[in-house]
Amino acid sequence: MTGRPRPRRPLAWGPWVFFAMFAVVFAANGVLVVFAFGSWTGLETRGAYEKGLAYNDTLAAAREQAALDWQVGITLAPGDDGRVRLEATFRDRSGRPPRLTAVTARLIRPTHSGHDLVLPLAKLENGRYGTETVFPLPGQWDVRVRAEHAGGSYQATRRVVVE
Repeated sequence: MTGRPRPRRPLAWGPWVFFAMFAVVFAANGVLVVFAFGSWTGLETRGAYEKGLAYNDTLAAAREQAALDWQVGITLAPGDDGRVRLEATFRDRSGRPPRLTAVTARLIRPTHSGHDLVLPLAKLENGRYGTETVFPLPGQWDVRVRAEHAGGSYQATRRVVVE
């Protein structure tokens, strides 16, 4: 018996390369999934479906607010011991302060949940309402002021940076 040389199989390693490429893709996806679950959870809204159904009511309220033609100023000034003075000034279309029953400010941290604050603003004089507070964290905040009046409510928002 003479030994015939075995025919060489071309590209015997080809299927292994194919499977290795898929293994690299699956490993990369696994790493990205681990990082995704460990990072920021994203925006979350309770009752998103119901809020979506009531969106026409939101648009009607925005039209009513625009018809009031009020001017609202929201200011922040540094105070003592790390406190910040928050003031909101309201004027109606004739330049007079409107009659408000309650004014609140909601401080929202857009980048981190769990640090939001709701503060009542005390009436000062001549359409000015204010309070002092300590922001839990420095950085960017949304200040949403809501004023209740006999005909409904008025809202104003301002993005601020707290040092």
